Amino acid sequence: MAKEPFEEALNYLLKGAEKKFDDVVVQGSRTQARQIKFTNNEISTGRTWMDQSVSLFVAKDRRVAVTTLRELDRKCVDQTLEKLVKFIRKSQPNEEYWKIADGPFVYRDVQNSYDPAIARLTPEELVGFVESGVNAALAKGAARASGVLQTSMSSEVLKTSGGAHAHQKGTAVTFSIRAFAEKDASGHKLSCARAMQHFRPADAGARAGETARQALHPKPGKAGKCDILFEPLAIAGFYESVADAASIFSVEAGLSFLEGRLNKRVASDIVTIFDDATLPGGMASTKFDAEGVPTQKTTLLRFGILRNYMHNTSTAKRYKVRTTGNAGIIHPHPWNVVVDKGNLNVWELLQELKNGLYVTNLWYTRFQNYKTGDFSTIPRDAIFTVENGEITGSLKDIRISDNLPNILMNIEAMSEAREQILGWEVETPVKCGHTLVRSVNITRSTEKPEPAGKVK
Repeated sequence: MAKEPFEEALNYLLKGAEKKFDDVVVQGSRTQARQIKFTNNEISTGRTWMDQSVSLFVAKDRRVAVTTLRELDRKCVDQTLEKLVKFIRKSQPNEEYWKIADGPFVYRDVQNSYDPAIARLTPEELVGFVESGVNAALAKGAARASGVLQTSMSSEVLKTSGGAHAHQKGTAVTFSIRAFAEKDASGHKLSCARAMQHFRPADAGARAGETARQALHPKPGKAGKCDILFEPLAIAGFYESVADAASIFSVEAGLSFLEGRLNKRVASDIVTIFDDATLPGGMASTKFDAEGVPTQKTTLLRFGILRNYMHNTSTAKRYKVRTTGNAGIIHPHPWNVVVDKGNLNVWELLQELKNGLYVTNLWYTRFQNYKTGDFSTIPRDAIFTVENGEITGSLKDIRISDNLPNILMNIEAMSEAREQILGWEVETPVKCGHTLVRSVNITRSTEKPEPAGKVK
């Protein structure tokens, strides 16, 4: 069978680059995506697009360069390679660079990462998903709902001068809905899946509508220390930040509160966090990293103890460890952040909370100091007050200004049920449950944030 023109172009690029450089990684992807946006219960826009790109990494005498190609005709490829040769000659050697991984490798497919049923969805079916989500939200008490539905079908090919050759296909469907019962009473829910059997847009809509209805007539909150039960959508960004801090790149760049903490306690003993690129149905699951190394499940925290940093081949050699299969085209990064499940349901967590807040979403999380973990963030959508284990009302106009190590150490309980979260505030997929955190610092959202902890 003849090779596809796209792969032929990648072969030409690899062979040309191998003649000029010591190490070469060629990673090509083609994606077809469809998107429907809806506003105030009505579909506002719909579009379909194709994207094709090739990431090229090269190294010569420890001088490295990275570029992206959109055009793959031979003239463009030749010109790009000549520009890289000139750039490399003028660059300074990177003494911390060693080399890419040596293949070939054997790969295992990731379960539930490709579903042809997603590729076969018709425009009418996509509209039907949106309508089912909106109608479910309205049926639960919302007055209006807005959001987005998106599907994608992708194919990826990776070739390296180290002998790695890998390819994979993937599909994904995401539904994000924000329902309003009134201006200050809203709920935001998601449904993210790689296969249709796990896609639940109507359930997301119903939960968003119910949350919005319960949040009616919020009152301004007060500053002080407070125990908080976080929904998965709210806590996922914190867990993502933990995984980012566990990249050896963040550690070396002085951007990690986990620097120098290997094999030391950094969280409550109920906290176990993995990076798992092999997670069945994981939104970022992949069978190979950017060097072509087969991916794996890596323990980051176990029972609150930091066990591993994430590495690529070059950093692993410097630290005399093995690569964790987390290579990106630039630096090691997490794939899917997976938080081990707890043993309680939401009602039981509310009883454990007893008195405090139930926060359903966060946005604009900003770190004042990555090295110490000082941050501030704004609770968005429903913020419920809880008294004697029961939801008694809702709040608005508060900010959480605290310290990520404090949050981790004060985690007391988690739910058994978990959700997969991916969105604007959570760019790396996170699978986690409801999380109960004690003694969280609350300020008014109209005040200038003053994060807990010392800023160095």
